[in-house]
Amino acid sequence: MDRPRVLVIQSYTTDFSWSRDTDKAIRQTLDRKSYDTQYFYMDTKKHSDENFKNIIGSQIRERINEWKPDVIIAVDDNAQSLVTSCYVNTQKLNLPPAELAELKSSIPILGKCYQESPDMAMIYTGVGAEPNDYGFDNQKNIGGIMERFDTVTLTETLKLIKSAMNKETLSIVALVDNSTTSKYNVNNSFRTFSETLAPLNIKLTYKVASTITQWQVNLKEAEKEGDMLLFTLYHTVKCDAGGQSKRIFPRDLVQWTLNNTNLPSIGAWGFFVEDGGEFAVGVSPFEQGYVAAQMAIDYLDKGIAPADGGVQQTKQSIIYMRENRAISQGFELPSIYKDFALATNNIFPACSENNNACANSSTNKIDWPQYCQ
Repeated sequence: MDRPRVLVIQSYTTDFSWSRDTDKAIRQTLDRKSYDTQYFYMDTKKHSDENFKNIIGSQIRERINEWKPDVIIAVDDNAQSLVTSCYVNTQKLNLPPAELAELKSSIPILGKCYQESPDMAMIYTGVGAEPNDYGFDNQKNIGGIMERFDTVTLTETLKLIKSAMNKETLSIVALVDNSTTSKYNVNNSFRTFSETLAPLNIKLTYKVASTITQWQVNLKEAEKEGDMLLFTLYHTVKCDAGGQSKRIFPRDLVQWTLNNTNLPSIGAWGFFVEDGGEFAVGVSPFEQGYVAAQMAIDYLDKGIAPADGGVQQTKQSIIYMRENRAISQGFELPSIYKDFALATNNIFPACSENNNACANSSTNKIDWPQYCQ
């Protein structure tokens, strides 16, 4: 008897810590089972141009057609728009013709693969959009977990920061890239988070940049308007607007930014601290990976369809912190934050001249025109 087949599709690669940790959680969960599992890494964080994404999406769909997996686990938004949405049964969408046409216009592959694999189960994770943005409504065989800021923990943390900084009001500016995931975060997470913070006299605004020039302009504006920076996604900022333009290495971008501002900062994902930041209340990649993998097991072993449990929501965060953070940022946080970071092995060495993985004196002197050559 053939073993059940599971295909895991990562939008990025494991040199991106978010993908590495979701991947680790998926593997640890699925390795307990005797499934035939394959992994595919799309690498669309480093190659964000539309031509590359269309080619890599086509390659994955060809593999699906040949291998015929029983379950797909698709991680992050690009995997949904380039792969999963192709297997939607559009007849189940129950949309007016005009709305269906609009959805097909935004996702040209919508439903085109359904007849090839009508019984395949699909589980999404790490998704910043809403399920209906990909046509996942009324699809019994499609379900998963959303990736959202942990607004409860972030809100409590920002309240403490506001008090520690002796601010009557706290203005936070988020510098974000122009990636697909950022667009969905702006439409979903940022709006909800802003509404939560407003009654607390905490204002959240965002500034989008696709190029390093725009990023520099946005930072100057943030210096005038804000009390603190929020780092979310910054990985697709390029040298210029051309499709083949060189991408700014994320660590260089973070370290240059921090060395050219006096504003304290906080991250909403752990990779911000890995890239040189001081502190982050990050969405748990392990939760995202575990929930998706467990849904695959429930389907294969128990017959529980992915949509049966409803759309899962983010419930866990992880604290990431650097040593001597309070000295660098000028405000204290309760010791439980450091204790949590220590317990999860997410305390990083303080930034210094000898710490090559962290900010150093050369980072604030980057000649961007030369860098971009």
